[in-house]
Amino acid sequence: MFDVKKMGEKIAYLRTEKKFTQEQLAEALKISPQAISKWENGKAVPEVPLLCAISKLFNCSVDRILDPESCVLLNMDFNYEFLVKPRIPIADYSGPEWPKSISFASLLTALKLFFGLEQRRDSKNHQINDDEEYILQSAITNVCFGYSYGPDEYVHDSFLIYGLDYEIHSKADYSEDEFVALACKQIEHGYPVIIIPKEYTDTVLAVGFSDHGQTLKGLGFLEGDDLKNANINFDRLNQYAGWYKVDCDMMIVKPTNEKMPLAKACINALNKGVELLLNDSHCGEDKMQGFGLVMYRNWSDLLREENRSDADQIDCVFPHAFIHYENKLRTKQFFELCMNIIPDIDKEFMTMAISQYDEIISFATETATIAHQRESFTKDELKEKRNRIIEMLRRSSELEELALSYIQKALTKVPK
Repeated sequence: MFDVKKMGEKIAYLRTEKKFTQEQLAEALKISPQAISKWENGKAVPEVPLLCAISKLFNCSVDRILDPESCVLLNMDFNYEFLVKPRIPIADYSGPEWPKSISFASLLTALKLFFGLEQRRDSKNHQINDDEEYILQSAITNVCFGYSYGPDEYVHDSFLIYGLDYEIHSKADYSEDEFVALACKQIEHGYPVIIIPKEYTDTVLAVGFSDHGQTLKGLGFLEGDDLKNANINFDRLNQYAGWYKVDCDMMIVKPTNEKMPLAKACINALNKGVELLLNDSHCGEDKMQGFGLVMYRNWSDLLREENRSDADQIDCVFPHAFIHYENKLRTKQFFELCMNIIPDIDKEFMTMAISQYDEIISFATETATIAHQRESFTKDELKEKRNRIIEMLRRSSELEELALSYIQKALTKVPK
């Protein structure tokens, strides 16, 4: 319902934000100061042409003036035209800072917190901000089941569990002005936009803009940057000027009446994950691009080649050792969450599978430690370290194959 009083309060807010007096605003609009006073006191409303003039003067939409409650504003002490804040306050991050290298899983975590969808609360009624959503999304998108890349991700599932959907718009299909306007329109309606660059730079969850949209304000996520991906804080946002000049896609987030139960998304991810992890066929030109049991064999082959060439460092462990460690850790944690999320799953077999991953992660930790120190060994020590890694990979492959057979048994009574 239209509220004249609130509209007047909004005009007063916008005026003081721009440091205009009533007299200065009246002069700019070529009307009397008394008219401004009546608007702000809720005793009158501006005519349509004046509304348009106010909108242009304050760099905001007419909707923002007419229906201020539809736009959640911060008390801004910086020169920003528009900014939306999370629906419910968010607690400080309470998970481990490392590893958290998967950028899209982190972004989806931030999206859930922004929309106030995290039902867990701390003593201040703030949304809990920890690793749980990141673990779920790294599995639902299938990212944690690959090494340098995975196959088609289940991005649709990852949004549907929130009751959200999305549209992808390519910059190539718009002029720069049209592309900027598209982002501004979305943000002004209270929804963030996701800017996905084609080059290796930040993926941006944008929740505000200035300079008529030429600068976005939001959170940046970058594949492989653990600390950046762990910093989900809507009180400390970054500026992205000229964002529309780079080759990118824009993901428009929108609500949908359809919602996928979390259990269903986990069942989908678990079945797909087992399929990916059991893969024994290589794909891609690089031996360390792929997913599944084949990666253990490919990695071992590279280590043997280094031994034969008497290489003076272990090149093929970096950064793959850290990717391997995080992916196995997140896979195990996802299996643990599935035990409580998926009805009818056999917890005994799941527990047996998880116990195999404990040893896999122990080996992965040792390999990551060697990778961290890879330049501090003699050639003889390097050969010894490589042979140790090869043995750990052989044993890990056996353990993972056994663990996945237990997962398959645990899913026997779970409907697909």
